[in-house]
Amino acid sequence: MLGHAIGTAAEHALGILRMKYLLCLCALPCVHGAAAGAAELPLVDKTLVAWVCLAGLDQRAGSVLTVQEKEAFDAIVFAERRPGAWMAGSDFFRRTQGEAEQAAYPRETADPPTPVQVAVVYQGNTITLYRNGQRYAGYTVGQAQPFGAEAIVLIGLRYLGTMGEIGFLQGAVAEARIYAGALSSAEVAALTPVTLSGRQPLAWWTFAEGSTADLAGTFTAVRLVGDAHVEQGRLHLAGDGYLVAARDEKHLPRVEPEDETVAWPIQTAFFKPRAKRTGNMWDTWLYHRDGIHYLYTLANSRGQWDNISLATSPDGVHWQEVGPVLRKGRGVTWMGTGSTWQAPGAPAVGRFQMNFSEWKGPRQTIFFAASEDLVHWTRLGQEYEFVQDERWYEPAGRWDCIWTLPRPGGGLYGYWTATPKPETGGRFGFGETLDGVTWQALPPPRVEGVGEGEVGAVEPIGTRFYMMFGSGGLMVTLVADRPEGPFVAARKNPRLLSGHTYFSRFYRAPDGLLVNHHSVARDGQVYFGTLKGTAVDEEGTLRLVWWRGNEALKHERLTLAAPVPAGGGRIAWVSTALDVDRGVVVEGTLALPAAANDPPAGLYIECRGSAGVALLVFAGGRAELGPMQPDGSGFQAEKAVDRERTYASPASFRLLLKQTLLEVYLDDVLIECYSLPQNATGRIGGIGGAAMHGLSAWQCE
Repeated sequence: MLGHAIGTAAEHALGILRMKYLLCLCALPCVHGAAAGAAELPLVDKTLVAWVCLAGLDQRAGSVLTVQEKEAFDAIVFAERRPGAWMAGSDFFRRTQGEAEQAAYPRETADPPTPVQVAVVYQGNTITLYRNGQRYAGYTVGQAQPFGAEAIVLIGLRYLGTMGEIGFLQGAVAEARIYAGALSSAEVAALTPVTLSGRQPLAWWTFAEGSTADLAGTFTAVRLVGDAHVEQGRLHLAGDGYLVAARDEKHLPRVEPEDETVAWPIQTAFFKPRAKRTGNMWDTWLYHRDGIHYLYTLANSRGQWDNISLATSPDGVHWQEVGPVLRKGRGVTWMGTGSTWQAPGAPAVGRFQMNFSEWKGPRQTIFFAASEDLVHWTRLGQEYEFVQDERWYEPAGRWDCIWTLPRPGGGLYGYWTATPKPETGGRFGFGETLDGVTWQALPPPRVEGVGEGEVGAVEPIGTRFYMMFGSGGLMVTLVADRPEGPFVAARKNPRLLSGHTYFSRFYRAPDGLLVNHHSVARDGQVYFGTLKGTAVDEEGTLRLVWWRGNEALKHERLTLAAPVPAGGGRIAWVSTALDVDRGVVVEGTLALPAAANDPPAGLYIECRGSAGVALLVFAGGRAELGPMQPDGSGFQAEKAVDRERTYASPASFRLLLKQTLLEVYLDDVLIECYSLPQNATGRIGGIGGAAMHGLSAWQCE
């Protein structure tokens, strides 16, 4: 059980105090019931105080006690910006010192069974932290945050809102209080568990007799979530649960699990999980079997990467959500991504195998799961844990996401995200296995032309090995002549994806080698980008291209009028407005500039608000994307792309547009994926006079 006993002596002392408390409870003045609590709001000056036993000092960013209203919060947070240090947490760090300022904060040293009193006092624009009654830190902020009648209290969680559940604590809370006012340093030092003296709290939890009630009566609606439970006068937190309280049921957030029998609608053109139990997604990978595409996503239903979820499709375009197939283990901070393969040879464990990582304790290591049908997965035991080989890899470095290739002589080679020791010249991990789940690390391949990063995938194409490697927010192509390297950055088109996309993976599909990735909207929501084909030219340059399977996106043909030339560099508008909420595919031709000093041609996508986004194509095929005014002024190049190839003129183009997500192709070569600053309105146009011709469009389902 997490939470850890406080110790025999402390248990006995707290037990006596609780008995005294229960005997004299009826003698306390009833001044802080619901009506009295209402009189204390809005809450500006305040004191948060708690007695807590941390389950371990290596955990990060969990909150003992939080006051939150809408998206704003103040909290007692452990080790979010500085390992081992307490801090006053707040929304987007608005009232929190930076890592440099926190360098002077002492690190917590209490053993897990030892209770620590932590208090944060808010007085005007001054914030003061105390540990066991002694001043710990203090500073001033620009403005205090008030909390009104819709405020909620969280114990064991930092934040609960539109972004999910973020910042779980591991340990046990013996008591928590909120005072409607700033306690003095003497008052903080005089606080003792269970016993009240002097100022009465606005909210007060002692967890006596198994109760979760606010004994001050201000927050009358209380719920335990996840595996949080009260035992022996403490709220026990394993990192998957918390207490949430509100003034009444109306303001209590609804956090119950949703009905798992819900059949989610089929989606096309940028699939996104909708189930709360899945949450927002991140990395993706696929496996194909018997005519079904299996899409796996790393996701965070509760604010941290805590599950791997599944969706399936008969064609790679129409996706049906299944939901989580694996969840992080008890006591795990977060999960990491993986990949799926068929067990090599005669499978000792499962017909299909999957790897994933988990960060537990001081480091990240790799684990495995097995399945017979690609839907129902069983986590394999600790005996299969794959840890850093300290001969070549940093013992506490990255260790995540194995991608496999067939190994000559049997078994598999693997490449994974790792932190090789500097003297190796490596950037990622390399190893082998005979059974798929028992792995041996080998020396990392030497790498040139790229910094630290993450392995997306590796595949042989022709006589060479191509790796998609994530570094600095880009997916970079690395090339090698042998599986064991060395790998070097591609000479041409090295930046395969950038900006609003990340973590591309190869996908061995029936009709060829494809690539998948995720696309990130500007509001932080993540979607599965459409599948891409691969093309390698005679020089060995890898590019992404339109996958012919995406023709299934074209559900209903639309009639478009020819764009009306405006001249003077203005937009030539297409008069037909498109339904971009469902998604559209637009095709046509674009006359490219012939000489370097010719003005660019391109496309314009109108967005809600005063501006839209332009794709400008210059002579030679170099392209720029960014916001621009409808009159052609104010262009700002947010992304510049050169796929380093020759295009026809006029070049054919494809435009895939849904809400804020955009993909553009020239002569079927992917130019870029892009996230619009606002939702598209459905109006598009051509840039460069009569450069755009032969328009066709289709509505997606």
